[in-house]
Amino acid sequence: MKPQRILIADDDEKVLALLKSSLQKEGFETNEALNGAAALEIARRELPDLILADVTMPEMDGFDLCKHIREDEATA
Repeated sequence: MKPQRILIADDDEKVLALLKSSLQKEGFETNEALNGAAALEIARRELPDLILADVTMPEMDGFDLCKHIREDEATA
């Protein structure tokens, strides 16, 4: 069975590392982004199964990220 892919978007590198480590130990594949704009690019390219997004990030916050994800047919 193919592992599920999770995109983690958070501007705190310690939080990213903790979530990445915990999720990978449970068998998930992860991608990480330090801001919403980078997360959107990764989401469009990788089509993750789940996105964990901080609501307060630079360039694009988690709410705007979710809005853009829903508006794009490929990622909706």
